[in-house]
Amino acid sequence: MHKLKAFGLDKWIDVEVGGYGEEVYPKATLLQVAQGRAKARYGAVFTAGNTVLIGDSTRDVQAAKIGGAAMIAVASGRSTSAELQEAGADIVLPDLSNPSEVVAAVARLTTPADRTTR
Repeated sequence: MHKLKAFGLDKWIDVEVGGYGEEVYPKATLLQVAQGRAKARYGAVFTAGNTVLIGDSTRDVQAAKIGGAAMIAVASGRSTSAELQEAGADIVLPDLSNPSEVVAAVARLTTPADRTTR
């Protein structure tokens, strides 16, 4: 949360419904737990059509596929762009330094008309 606060992003994140690495669930299950929390809080169903996982490993890509989410992979960790693409990421970004690029990627993956072209 400190990192989000440093960039003024904390007001846009509902930490009550998220899924975080310190929890005991495997990644794919954690994604489904977060979707369930969001459903309970907001009364909407969260699926691959309106859920985006952002991560930096091939394990994150696998979790998105298993857990039911679109995937934005970020090649700033140990996995290369090629590895992330090969694992099945919907979009691969070099890093998260361009907020407009990140927002556009999320919009592309969650806009109904565009989901068929990703």
